[in-house]
Amino acid sequence: MRLSIAMATYNGAKYLQEQLDSFLYQTRKPDELVVCDDGSTDATLEILEAFRQQAPFVVHVYRNESNLGYIKNFEKALSLCTGDIIFLSDQDDVWLGKKIEEVENGFLSNPNVMAIINDQYVTDSKLGCSAYTSLGNIKSAGVSESWFVAGCCTSIRRSLLSIILPIPENAHGHDAWINKLAEALSVRAVLATPLQYYRRHGQNTSQSFASNLGKVSSLDLIKHYGFRDVRAGWQTDAYHYERYRTRISERTKELGDMGLEVAGTLAIKFFSEKIAALRGRIEIASTSRVMRLPRVIRYWAIGGYKHFSGWKSAAKDILRP
Repeated sequence: MRLSIAMATYNGAKYLQEQLDSFLYQTRKPDELVVCDDGSTDATLEILEAFRQQAPFVVHVYRNESNLGYIKNFEKALSLCTGDIIFLSDQDDVWLGKKIEEVENGFLSNPNVMAIINDQYVTDSKLGCSAYTSLGNIKSAGVSESWFVAGCCTSIRRSLLSIILPIPENAHGHDAWINKLAEALSVRAVLATPLQYYRRHGQNTSQSFASNLGKVSSLDLIKHYGFRDVRAGWQTDAYHYERYRTRISERTKELGDMGLEVAGTLAIKFFSEKIAALRGRIEIASTSRVMRLPRVIRYWAIGGYKHFSGWKSAAKDILRP
């Protein structure tokens, strides 16, 4: 089995070397590293070139002629990889020594799994390691593993590229796009072992509550999302679910070739139900608060909250402005 690392860089000189060095310390070395640089103006390219010359595996470095943005930059890196398994990598983290080995074993022991996401320790900018992990924070907040979406922790079989590429430019992110599609198709596995350090330095693309350096609780989740008017956010979510549904519908042949026809049908059903559920909550939130209780009760009776957090979501719908 050939293993590739797809890395996207942009002005990452400050922390890049530590991430590259962590590839060298792997108990199972990658077969290739593919880096797409999005027009860095610092020493990123010099660091990459020096690494390319001394790495014990193949390193390809591509410099984009124009800035693509991080989503399309990752898409390009993924498309250029030749390995059977592709590991996504940010430019500012550090992998633990057995990350590649353990993830590869996960794929070898689960031939039906197409994507694996591993847990990670959340650290400060100097890699001061906390006792908290991204997946641990999600569980402490009382939400499901579905909330765990992190591109830097994600690895995929190359065959999944036929479903996920191209990534829409206005997607929530390459990480959400990959993980949500894989989960809907029931081909995603969560590896609870922390296999890397996730460096929080104030300029991270992700600002998820799961990356909090301190202990997270359900109260923190309420503080994060609050009881504010979230109809616009739900409209956005429904739009993205429509994109997921459309992609699955468009790739029936590819899904058939992968033996995922039934999974595709179920995924389309799931996304359709999720869209309808979001629109139902939007309708409730658009009603005056004094009129919401009977609507919430009716919505509960037809199972409208099964795609959310049950009674907690129902209570929020009654109380929010």
